Amino acid sequence: MRQYRLKLAALKRKLKLKDKRIEELEAENRILAHELAKVRAKLFGRKTKDKEKPIRKPKKRGAPCGHLGWFRKKPDAADKEIELCPKKCPNCGSSNINKYNRKEEHIVEDIVVPKVKVTKYIRYYGYCKDCHKVFRPKGADELFRSYIGPTAKAFAAYLKYKVKVSDRDIADLFKKMFNLEIDPSSISGFRNQLRRAGYPLYRKLLKSLKNSPYINADETGWSLDGINHWLWNFSNKNISITHIDRSRGSRVIEDILGKKYGGVLISDFLAAYNKIEAKAKQKCIVHLKRYILKAKEHFEGDSSILRYLSRLDSLIDYAISLKEDYLKGKIKAKEFNKKREDMVDQIGDFSFPHPQKGILSTLAKRLKKHGDSLFTFLYHDVPWHNNHAEQQIRPHVLLRKITFGNRSKKGIVNHSVISSIIQTAKLNDICSYRILKRVLLADTLKRDNLLPLIRSP
Repeated sequence: MRQYRLKLAALKRKLKLKDKRIEELEAENRILAHELAKVRAKLFGRKTKDKEKPIRKPKKRGAPCGHLGWFRKKPDAADKEIELCPKKCPNCGSSNINKYNRKEEHIVEDIVVPKVKVTKYIRYYGYCKDCHKVFRPKGADELFRSYIGPTAKAFAAYLKYKVKVSDRDIADLFKKMFNLEIDPSSISGFRNQLRRAGYPLYRKLLKSLKNSPYINADETGWSLDGINHWLWNFSNKNISITHIDRSRGSRVIEDILGKKYGGVLISDFLAAYNKIEAKAKQKCIVHLKRYILKAKEHFEGDSSILRYLSRLDSLIDYAISLKEDYLKGKIKAKEFNKKREDMVDQIGDFSFPHPQKGILSTLAKRLKKHGDSLFTFLYHDVPWHNNHAEQQIRPHVLLRKITFGNRSKKGIVNHSVISSIIQTAKLNDICSYRILKRVLLADTLKRDNLLPLIRSP
């Protein structure tokens, strides 16, 4: 009797292994069928039923119906008035002209190209009887040991990081527009000086960012003299901090935010963010929806998997609409809290049938690992996407296409400090060119006083 039981147990184990193997082969068969359908579509074209689908009309270009046009605001006052009286006929050249009482006004706004202003400072040294020290006074727009003024240096940095102009083109523009000759190699020295002057403000902004209720984080590739690096951005609505590092790991985030952050960290699904402790985390729903769309395209022939993917997509859309309805006042707090708990329970119980490999396996792992971080926006006043960080990354991506990164470590630090000041100024509706000039001219005490210009997060 015991032998039969042992044989029966062995047969059950074999049967279990066979069933598991069948599931793996079925999953592999679905993937191969999808790839075969793609190959057939390339070789023989689409099926007839696909060709019978109605052709979508191209979207009408231009503004939507009812959109009000933009008109230039009329200036309150004119700097100069010129009266034009008819003196000679433009058609026949006759001077026999009668003047009408009819008149019209035409306002034209134009720029005035400034000339180079040369200032000579004649300085007298003084002696303080209280501290017994010799000192020298400083002019309002004077930079010690510098033959180029702060306006030109700040404008050169603005052209580099905001307008994205190369150093040679900056030198050419200064020569042709302002008649100021600057060697292209000296422009990097301007940035070195601006970085030294702006570094205390950079540190103050970083400290203020750490105390904010939430932070958007993202990263993109960068280059240091051909060696791969990573450009990180940490930002909220009012502060933007850029940092370039060789690493893409959690060590960088710890250096910037610390091992423990007291707010909500909003990011994509990069594993480096998982090791950081935070009050809560919000994973970008847009990234997840893109991956769901990719899975739908991959398993377009499998109706059972498509049903699961559509259900997951509907759950996410419902969560977003639930938060929007609550903010608009369409539902009350009690109803919102009940539906919110039901939503979190549904996503917690959601699972795919036999996710063996590929896209579906990755999606299932993300749901299991980050399920608690998908609907954080329902409990905190934070966005459900990471679009803000991507918008802060975009200027760097555009500059990377032009400059291909940096050539030196000084250039990396310059880029981090100056671009952080420029992007923070933009978020606070402050003229970035003027703030760069103030940073250059301010001493350490006044430089710290620039921080109140930034709105509190």
